[in-house]
Amino acid sequence: MFTRNKQIPMTIKLGVTILEFKNETKNDAMWATLLTPLIDRINANDTLETIRQSPEIQATKQAYKALGKDPSRFRPSSDSLWRRVAKGKGLYQVNALVDLNNALSLTFKMPFGSYDLDKIQGDITLTKGLPGAQYPGIGKDMINIENLLVLADNQGPFGSPTSDSTTAMINETTHRAAIIAYLFDVDNDAAAHIQAEVKATAETYLSEASVVAQQIV
Repeated sequence: MFTRNKQIPMTIKLGVTILEFKNETKNDAMWATLLTPLIDRINANDTLETIRQSPEIQATKQAYKALGKDPSRFRPSSDSLWRRVAKGKGLYQVNALVDLNNALSLTFKMPFGSYDLDKIQGDITLTKGLPGAQYPGIGKDMINIENLLVLADNQGPFGSPTSDSTTAMINETTHRAAIIAYLFDVDNDAAAHIQAEVKATAETYLSEASVVAQQIV
């Protein structure tokens, strides 16, 4: 189901987790024991300078540059999210899976995306945005995805580590999804650890959650 374009460097991987679950507006336990303490720690310990110096953020930005995308204009979602929290702006509460996605991104300091598999057609390919390519971002105008790392199905690109499109967005009726970790310069042992944590976190905080499959692409 997941493939990669040969032009994508092998230093870029996807950590794929397929799960079935019952989504909900808000998981109070997740906010009380995971998200709120995480936000508090970031507020207490992190600054824009520590974010800039993060090895994970630096590896992500180097990958963007190698693909031909300016990471200062098209920030990785992990960078934008971490900056928002470090500035004391907190997080938007969306729904259980999106909130969990944000928690994973802040924990591992890497972009994560979650996608409704019932809205995807055909195989999912990790590739690079074509010249002039764009799509409607979630809560945003059209996103320029030229030279950006993207996920695409038979309908075209629908996700990226900067901003996802509305095509496969998660809502409260989503019950079958893929959580994607965008891994930049991560070795196999670290990738396996991240995957184990994604599985444990999803099964702990998502209602009726069952991880069907995991793989590194």
